[in-house]
Amino acid sequence: MTEPSQPMAAPATGPAAPQSAPAGRSVNWTGYLVQYSNVLALIVILLVASALSPYFFSTRNIFNVLRGATMVGIVAVGMTYVILNRGIDLSVGSLVGLSAALTASFADQGILAAAAIGLASGLFLGLVNGLMITVLRLQPFIATLGMMIFARGLVFVYTGGSNIAVEQPSDAFTLLGSGYVGPVPVPVVVFIAIWALAAWVLRYTVFGRSIYAVGANEEAARLSGINADRNKVLVYCISGVLAAFAGVVMASRLTVGEPNGGTLFELDAIAAVLIGGTTFDGGVGSVHGTVLGILILAFLSNVLNLLNISPYSQMLLKGVIIVLAVVVSEWRKRK
Repeated sequence: MTEPSQPMAAPATGPAAPQSAPAGRSVNWTGYLVQYSNVLALIVILLVASALSPYFFSTRNIFNVLRGATMVGIVAVGMTYVILNRGIDLSVGSLVGLSAALTASFADQGILAAAAIGLASGLFLGLVNGLMITVLRLQPFIATLGMMIFARGLVFVYTGGSNIAVEQPSDAFTLLGSGYVGPVPVPVVVFIAIWALAAWVLRYTVFGRSIYAVGANEEAARLSGINADRNKVLVYCISGVLAAFAGVVMASRLTVGEPNGGTLFELDAIAAVLIGGTTFDGGVGSVHGTVLGILILAFLSNVLNLLNISPYSQMLLKGVIIVLAVVVSEWRKRK
């Protein structure tokens, strides 16, 4: 006689969430640590900073740190779009400097006109980046490296190598960079708005989903009807506009356009994106992760300043952080 068959187990349903480990099987704590390493890093930095200074968690200090991070943060949001699209934009720092110089030089025309000119420069040069990559078929690294050098040279030609000071800046001009909404600095409010809008676009729009699709597999995206070239051009335009907007904020805050403004912003932005979990392979990551990366870099710099670490040594540490972020990203993909 055949024995009665055993009842089949019900199929698993719902998301693949961590569950309690079966009897005799240990929890993969290493996997959890790697997966949430950026969150743990931020917690450790905050604890160390609070131990070094009793004033660290004061409202004034927290908002000062956040305001200082907003310009790089705005650039990093645009960089997230580019890297999700499996690209890179090395020109953003130069676009920040160019926009700041243009905004400062046209300040007497009013903040709206000055900001429009600055944003137009970022949009145009971002468009050129996109066309070089899609029409001339240049590698993003080469195209944006050339634009980085060209735009920085353009800043020095335009300014003559000297700062452009805003004579008698109006309250409207300085509001964007130095104003407050209650106790919150205006740049922080603006950055939160950009963060929310960028995250919404990625999650809930066809364009946002196409960014992930092109970055994950460009050929498959083309076969599914996505215009990959147009998608890339739009992504680089967005990166250029956000970099230019960071330049407008810089000019408003400092009331001066510096030819060296925005130098190395591209490295800080790339570091924030990678720390946040977005990978160079494309199609994996989020704006939320990038914001977490920005917070890590901002509070880490604050801690290093409390420890009187020189800016040159801080640059060395940032280089190490970029490499570690890529290593951790590779580990995450294997888990």
